Amino acid sequence: MISLKCKPLAPRLATALRCAGTVPFLQKKVPYRNQLFINNEWRTTEKTFLVSNPANGDELFRCASASAADVDLAVRSARECFHSKEWKALPGKARGDMLRKMAKLLTEQLEDFAMLETLDNGKPINEARGDIEGCIACLKFYAGMADSLDVERTSHIETEDKDFTVRQVKLPIGVVGMVTPWNFPLLQAVPKVAPALAAGCTMVLKPSSVCSGTTLRLADLALEAGVPAGALNIVTGSGRETGAALLDHAGLDVLSFTGSSGIGHDVLHAGAKKLLPSLVELGGKGAIVVFDDVDIEVAVDWIMIGIFMCAGQTCSATSRLIVHEAIEDKLMKRLTEEAKKLKIGDPCEESTQLGSLTSAEQLKIVDGFVTRAVKAGAEVACGGKVVPGKGNFYEATILKNLSEDSEAWMEEIFGPVLVAASFSSEEEAIRLANNTEYGLGNAVLSKDADRCERVAQQLHAGIVWKNCSNAMPAEAPFGGFKKSGFGKEYGALGLEEYLQTKVITGCEPGYSWEWYISKK
Repeated sequence: MISLKCKPLAPRLATALRCAGTVPFLQKKVPYRNQLFINNEWRTTEKTFLVSNPANGDELFRCASASAADVDLAVRSARECFHSKEWKALPGKARGDMLRKMAKLLTEQLEDFAMLETLDNGKPINEARGDIEGCIACLKFYAGMADSLDVERTSHIETEDKDFTVRQVKLPIGVVGMVTPWNFPLLQAVPKVAPALAAGCTMVLKPSSVCSGTTLRLADLALEAGVPAGALNIVTGSGRETGAALLDHAGLDVLSFTGSSGIGHDVLHAGAKKLLPSLVELGGKGAIVVFDDVDIEVAVDWIMIGIFMCAGQTCSATSRLIVHEAIEDKLMKRLTEEAKKLKIGDPCEESTQLGSLTSAEQLKIVDGFVTRAVKAGAEVACGGKVVPGKGNFYEATILKNLSEDSEAWMEEIFGPVLVAASFSSEEEAIRLANNTEYGLGNAVLSKDADRCERVAQQLHAGIVWKNCSNAMPAEAPFGGFKKSGFGKEYGALGLEEYLQTKVITGCEPGYSWEWYISKK
């Protein structure tokens, strides 16, 4: 059972990484990088930007801001590596070994990565540890996929005409331009980097300027694991300058983006201008449907995980509660009691359960949604306020009595705000859940296995959780329907996104065109 209760402190693991600097935390130093990583070299830039701790506003470090020329150098480095004889000759097993070594190094340095993620992002340290553990699992999974790729790269196709042989060959798609968001910085980067490397692609990765720390540290792991120069390049900077330069670059073969639907439109336009395939994982407004036969305490736990993890800054958050009217009062009473108990505070403290929003801008957005909802008649069951003092904290919030077409019910708030409604029939619950432009993740809770399966089949989402929420094993593909994007990450399909298929058809030498025509 997943729980918001705090886990015990994991053992402190030493780090021996070279670093450009350190971030002080209590009596320890957390390594970070503040340069660009291009062609296996760390490069400084004249222009930099400030990275601050969202929980208290303290300066963490200054980060390099890549220019269009820097991006061009990174793309050309990736292109040169992709076409090099050394990279093309590298077997899948060798790439798998690199990913395994990265997983081993990340395991050894888990505490440093988790703390840097917390300082940079504002999420509680226990959540950050879970994110890093997810990255380790992802690296290991795609290491195994890389191992088997050489064997499975070529397959034969049986045809009716036995005079011809047909086989399909899976090849790496080329140079990938990657853009990742700030809510799960490393856990969004690794599911792009790992399958791309496993497939034999090379890449240029731009993390969010809000949270770049752990993604830059990923480059150190790649260096130590023996990833060749140019295979992985990381450029940091603003979306307006660095991001735009990457999306507009003519040297890419595919774009991979995770983030808001608004920026997703820009990515698709950039790809369309160059006829590039684009993988986009965008927003969500997931529903959690709770039937009247559930264990109330268990249901409350999953509802809270679905919305308050990462302070609600999760595209897959099940942020719309749709509960059967027969248990609505009882469940809402227990849910509000537990939501009020969540400890809000310093994300570095082991007991903290609800951390800081990642920026002042996001705090303003969340508060604006709630303020407008209340003015429109929504009832605040709990929360609904900015936490006074330093940082960007918002109370765990539950809103009731919203209209089905209201802004707070329909739009992604991206904060610790749950909106709730009731239903009387299974058909009504399904209609309420599907009445959205998004289709990323939904959940259904019931002791009736047949009903769970029946409802799951009718929910319009890329992933449906039965009697849980936001469970995401590395082996299972993840992606959305409708305006939540297209393309898959994780699982075998996550690897397929970085492969292209070539078909080779042939017959014995000496057969003429006249012979072929005569066969028809």
